[in-house]
Amino acid sequence: MGIDMVIGLAIGFSLIWLGYFVQSKKSFAILAGFGETWQPVHEERLGNRIGILLIILGVIAIFTSIFTIWFGATAGKISGVLAIVDVILILIVIGLDQIGY
Repeated sequence: MGIDMVIGLAIGFSLIWLGYFVQSKKSFAILAGFGETWQPVHEERLGNRIGILLIILGVIAIFTSIFTIWFGATAGKISGVLAIVDVILILIVIGLDQIGY
């Protein structure tokens, strides 16, 4: 087990914990710009959606650290694209919350 796998697992589990924290406590202070540029309209829905997306991002990080052993850089490229899509989805969810959905 290399140091890169340990780092990937640590980041993955911390993102999963962070997603659970956002989903259960509805604490958005970890998100950039919270309190200064935007306030949640529907805290319950936004917390659930962002929490689930952060958990998915953590799972992607864990799978990347595991699959890089067998598939090399290809797994990193695929998971990088998935992570970018997940971050874009988080921004879309925040935008949808701001317009009332």
